[in-house]
Amino acid sequence: MKRVLLCAALLAWSGMAAAVVYKWTDAQGKIQYGDRPPDGVHAQIVEMPGNHAARSTTSSVPDSSTPNAQNPKPAAPRDPAAQDDAKKAVDDDVAQTREKQCADAQDRYKRLIEGRKLYKTGPDGERQYLTSEEIDSERVNAKRDVDSICNSPT
Repeated sequence: MKRVLLCAALLAWSGMAAAVVYKWTDAQGKIQYGDRPPDGVHAQIVEMPGNHAARSTTSSVPDSSTPNAQNPKPAAPRDPAAQDDAKKAVDDDVAQTREKQCADAQDRYKRLIEGRKLYKTGPDGERQYLTSEEIDSERVNAKRDVDSICNSPT
């Protein structure tokens, strides 16, 4: 019986821990808490044990009279210099990611060329050695990956 009660209490607690709680100030200046703030009120998500870190950002709840209240689009920066800086940062991130992908593809191709007994890990964790035809096929695929990733213009 104690186990059943403990299980029920843990289930109830986990449901409460996953709940999102908002904090806002009402028209009289009093701080209010709830699971849904009123429409058009600037609300902040309250950090609670069990909440995800992504939920801890502040958010402004859109007014329900706006045309796209369910999926508002983020506002673009109005300053051209800020847009240029953001575009440059994105381009740098893309270039770094592409370089890493290219290096990984080249490393995989090099291992397939230099390796003698190549294997894949099976579903039970055991090694399944590849036949000569499978090795050749993997080498061709790896070379194709290197060519497409490293030599693409974008």
